[in-house]
Amino acid sequence: MPSEHAYPSVPRRWWGLAALLIVVVVVALLVWRTERPATKAASRPVLIVGDQRGGVQALLRAAGELDHVPYKLDFALFPAAAPLLEALGANAIDVGGIGGAPFAFAYASGQPIKAVFAYRVDPARAGRASAIIVRKNSPLHTLADLKGHRLATVRGSAGQDLALKLLEKAGLGPHDVQWVYLDNGQAKAALGSGAIDAWSTWGSYVGIAAIEDGDRILADGSRLPGNVGFYAASNAAIAAKRPLLNDFVQRLSRARIWARAHPRDYAAVLAKETGIPFEVALFSIESNLGTPVEIDDQVVAEQREIFERYRKAGIIATVPDLAGGYDRSFNEAAKGAGH
Repeated sequence: MPSEHAYPSVPRRWWGLAALLIVVVVVALLVWRTERPATKAASRPVLIVGDQRGGVQALLRAAGELDHVPYKLDFALFPAAAPLLEALGANAIDVGGIGGAPFAFAYASGQPIKAVFAYRVDPARAGRASAIIVRKNSPLHTLADLKGHRLATVRGSAGQDLALKLLEKAGLGPHDVQWVYLDNGQAKAALGSGAIDAWSTWGSYVGIAAIEDGDRILADGSRLPGNVGFYAASNAAIAAKRPLLNDFVQRLSRARIWARAHPRDYAAVLAKETGIPFEVALFSIESNLGTPVEIDDQVVAEQREIFERYRKAGIIATVPDLAGGYDRSFNEAAKGAGH
């Protein structure tokens, strides 16, 4: 089973460069294909938004925020936050939505990006959709039982940050488990086959595992403080496309406020776009409802805790200077949306 130690004969940097090249080529082809027929709109400015299936595009569509956009919005789909952030750092896209944990991992890795919009999820609900999953018949029944076992997650993700917090709560350290780094699709299959013992994940993956697959939630984040999610932009986009980003942030803020009042309407759009059952879509949405918040000292301080957890776990080498990672100049645009 692949892990962080897989393929030792090939330097890790070459795998990273190859993955980045693939991301850039895929995004370039995607944007080329979407723009070729639109010759009449060639003069319109374009904002390229990195997205995941059922993400911000579904939210904006459900909220009516894709209507009357005075510029062109192109959406580039990614399977997870990590390749989205690689594309953002390579200027293949302009902006994209990610959790606080993957943003911290990317920023600590030197990506030229900044958080431009923040929202705080409801802690009473959000924790339900962030969980460590085991098979229904697994012999593991407590967090302490994870010691020495294989725990899969995406490296530097919200799933890994959740696992670190839950392990600490149980009196375990980051080196008390065998980390297996897989994307969510691979981890789901590995759990079903018994190749791993547990899986730390989030969002609709938790709903599918618990509602459809009959897997068991070993522990979730329901008793942990609520997290902050971000939309991050490349430094290049901030410099060249500020008016577009200001408008996009306003639309995001209005859409987030709308979603809190219309979760079932949002779930219907999400289920249609992703093909997941309505109940799973509603579970994912209700666990991710959030309120737009300013990027302020408190938000940055909470982010510092993630950096410190990752440093102690050996996921990042050092905690970078956080001053350059959070752009507060877009707070006024989010406020202007009326929240």
